[in-house]
Parts: sequence; structure tokens; C-alpha cells
Amino acid sequence: MWGFIFIGVGAVVAGLLGMILPAKERLAAVLALVVGAGVGVAALAIGTHNVTDPNRAADAFLIASALGLVAVIVGSLILWDRLGRRKQPPPPDGPTP
Repeated sequence: MWGFIFIGVGAVVAGLLGMILPAKERLAAVLALVVGAGVGVAALAIGTHNVTDPNRAADAFLIASALGLVAVIVGSLILWDRLGRRKQPPPPDGPTP
């Protein structure tokens, strides 16, 4: 259950970021979601390699979902930071004292 909650929260974070971003930049929020999905799938593949016990597979799914959520959050923060830096006014062209 928690694994699906983590996946849902990641989708909500990326969706909210997309709604907050300017219209020309909204598609960039999908990249955070793609990164999170990639991390989750890779972690799941590694965690379930040669696993036959259903409990261990469920644990691997939970860990992979949590790692994917962390990746979505980190990717969203990186995107937010990059967009914030880009909108700052350029420094004045005057001489430095």
C-alpha cells in the first residue's frame, strides 16, 4: 500500500509543479516524473533480481517507490531552482568599486 502512496505523491508533486510553472515551462515538470519513474524501475529491477520470496519482492517495491519519490522531489527542486535563477535580473554594467 505505501508503495502506491509514494507513487501517487510523486505524481502529485510533479503535477503541482507543472501548474505553478509558467505556461512555456510546464512540460519540464514531466522530466522530474520521468526521472522518478526511471529510478523506481531500476531500483525495482535490482531489488527483485533472483528473488522468489513474495515478502522480499514487496519490500523491494516499497523501497523502489520511495527512491522514485525522492528522485521526483529532488528533480522538482532542481527545476524550480533553475527557473528561479533564470528570472533574476542581470547585474548592472557599471564599474566595480
